[in-house]
Amino acid sequence: MQFGVFGGLSVEDRDGRHLPTAPKQRQLLGLLLLHANQMMPVRTYVTEIWGGHPPPSAATTLQTYVMQLRRMLARMPSVGGREAAHERLRTAGQGYQLMVETDELDLLRFERLVDLAGRAAGDDVMVARLLRGALALWDRPVLADVRTGPVLEAAVTHWEARRLQVHETYLDAQLRLGRHREVLAELAVLTRRHPVHEALHARYMAALQQSGRIGDALEVADRLTGRLARDLGIAPGPAIGRIRASIRHGGPIPPHTPSPARPNSASPSSRSTSQIRPLLPAGRGRTDARGGTLARTPAT
Repeated sequence: MQFGVFGGLSVEDRDGRHLPTAPKQRQLLGLLLLHANQMMPVRTYVTEIWGGHPPPSAATTLQTYVMQLRRMLARMPSVGGREAAHERLRTAGQGYQLMVETDELDLLRFERLVDLAGRAAGDDVMVARLLRGALALWDRPVLADVRTGPVLEAAVTHWEARRLQVHETYLDAQLRLGRHREVLAELAVLTRRHPVHEALHARYMAALQQSGRIGDALEVADRLTGRLARDLGIAPGPAIGRIRASIRHGGPIPPHTPSPARPNSASPSSRSTSQIRPLLPAGRGRTDARGGTLARTPAT
């Protein structure tokens, strides 16, 4: 049995696909999977499905949706019947909880690989291999084919940020291994996707410089500078300035201090996915879409 949230919502067993078609049931299942193994209160599901103005019958209707999901699970050969379906999708206090093993959900497999990469810190070959495997599980945005309410929207945003953190850590390992040319295409895509993310641009500039493309590296810096001024009214942080100066004067690129993947305190399959630690160490300050601290020099 396999559940998926990376890209579209998916539920498969050895006899084929099992997936609700009603939009609200899909919302419910998506929320259960993004918080696999965690009890979520009824009010959270109600807020997700009906927003701030639920009908009087919302809780009763939610019970019906849960019952229909249990029926779907009971039909799956790997579950094996009604009682087992209730064990999978539990009523816990004033909420519901979907029990999923790590190997059954792409999101949990992703986190397991990231956890192993954190434990392998210092072995960049192993870190790069593990994180490449984690990123390969993720080909489209989370729950791309599911209608999202306020709760799912926040969860999807969290996981997309998580994906970018993992990608940055993978790129750092590749750059430390001297694989500059190998990451150029990825960095080109990422900097287009995140046009004011300074840390990504810093990596891209370093990779271009190390690949002998000095003019392109300076062009990346100029493009970032213009976009920050136009969109946010600020200048790049000092790291970009140091890298640009080093490139212009033919000196070594200032070392980039990456944010290492850290091992989690518990197995992903045994806790809430919303409690997974971020890759960034504590104490670095709040960050924004630029990949840097919010304090910046105004553009002149």
